[in-house]
Amino acid sequence: MRAAYEKYNTQGFEVLSVSIQEGDAEVAEFIERHGLEYPLLMDRAGTTSATYEVTSTPTTYFISPEGTIVDSVSGVVSEEWLVANVVQYLAA
Repeated sequence: MRAAYEKYNTQGFEVLSVSIQEGDAEVAEFIERHGLEYPLLMDRAGTTSATYEVTSTPTTYFISPEGTIVDSVSGVVSEEWLVANVVQYLAA
């Protein structure tokens, strides 16, 4: 995810990571360990995750500029899948 963000961010690709019911220290350590530079949002109560029906983590959503979900997948995604989708949605 980080590599795709770094490569495609200047073309309009954004990443928002959401932490579900984790504490500040855990999140800070995760950001540091993975060198994340994109926003990480806190879903402290789990309400956003419930709204989007997240059943496992990670879950990846592609959201159009209009705000609609155009694709999603539960579980770890391959770099090939991620890049193919980023390229497809940026071209649309």
